Amino acid sequence: MKRVEAIIRSDRLGEVAACLEQASLSGFTISDVRGHGRAPSGAGEYRGHTYELLVTHKLLVTVYVEDGEVDLAVGAISAGASTGQVGDGLIAVSTVDSMYRISGSTAP
Repeated sequence: MKRVEAIIRSDRLGEVAACLEQASLSGFTISDVRGHGRAPSGAGEYRGHTYELLVTHKLLVTVYVEDGEVDLAVGAISAGASTGQVGDGLIAVSTVDSMYRISGSTAP
């Protein structure tokens, strides 16, 4: 089993969810994250003072898939998240040794 984690622009969530659904991968988790990467930093204003934003708001989308579904998940997320600009995000894949459902499970 694999965990596919993607950091994406928050405004691309609808497209990513639709692409995952189309690939029959409808179960995913979303977390709000902040970070600093290759995207240019922006500027904010508070009480008339301009300041540089060192981090940007993104979403972390996590999908658990079988080993044979990794390419399908990565392709769906890439298709939904891509705008062709710097700062679209990144995808990481890691191995999950075991997973247990909480409802009705008998964990070791």
